[in-house]
Amino acid sequence: MKHNIYFTIICFLLCGVSLVAQPMPDRHSTSMSDAWISCTASANPNAIRGNSHWVMIDFGDMYALQNATLWNFNTPERINSYENASWSLSPLPGKLTDGVKDILIDISVDGVNWIEWGRYAVPMANGSSTYQGVAGPNFEGKIAKKILITAITNHGGTCYGLGEIRVNGSIATVSSTNDILATATMTASPNPFIQSTRIDLSGFPNGKATLILTDINGREISQNTVNVINETALYTINGGNLSTGLYFLTAKASGGTKTIKIEVIK
Repeated sequence: MKHNIYFTIICFLLCGVSLVAQPMPDRHSTSMSDAWISCTASANPNAIRGNSHWVMIDFGDMYALQNATLWNFNTPERINSYENASWSLSPLPGKLTDGVKDILIDISVDGVNWIEWGRYAVPMANGSSTYQGVAGPNFEGKIAKKILITAITNHGGTCYGLGEIRVNGSIATVSSTNDILATATMTASPNPFIQSTRIDLSGFPNGKATLILTDINGREISQNTVNVINETALYTINGGNLSTGLYFLTAKASGGTKTIKIEVIK
């Protein structure tokens, strides 16, 4: 039986909220009560994401997920004003530029073991009550009970926010995702690093794996291919030409992806 699964992301000034399903119209209001916002990073349920701005959606059951729709944070900038007194004319948390821009999406059947679905870009909302969101990712039948959304960048604000996600899907009768990289690992050592770091791939399918390095804004820095033999491969990243900061390394193989965060310090 096919279902539409609706989730309203409730607003908290903290991370890590498991959400309760409730129906929503196609439009999205400008009320803070119809959104999630995070102004302080916290420990991510997926340990490889570290301290970050994230929100976890719990479907309450296992679903074969299909296409999704996303509503970005839609609340215009607000002023805490009391009769125009000078002490009260200060912006409150929450403005359009706090809306997420680049997000990483992980899925899980148990909330403990996470499988990376991939990266997705979300345009900034327009602050209108008639805002109808944008097409989201198509999960193409992936089985999950929970979705984890980790914000990488926003549209220039100081916090990270998201309005709503709606996912189409049907109740699943299987208990695993059959993801080709479900048990694979990718590590960087040392991390952070100054000159270079060694990337260890383990549990990857034999053949070619593509390694893509991007900066914190999603710009591609490099792309290289490694040969996986006996399910392992080694690769070295030279930090000599990299500026100080955070980067993301994504490995793609046989339709699956793994992403880790690495840091260059100088």
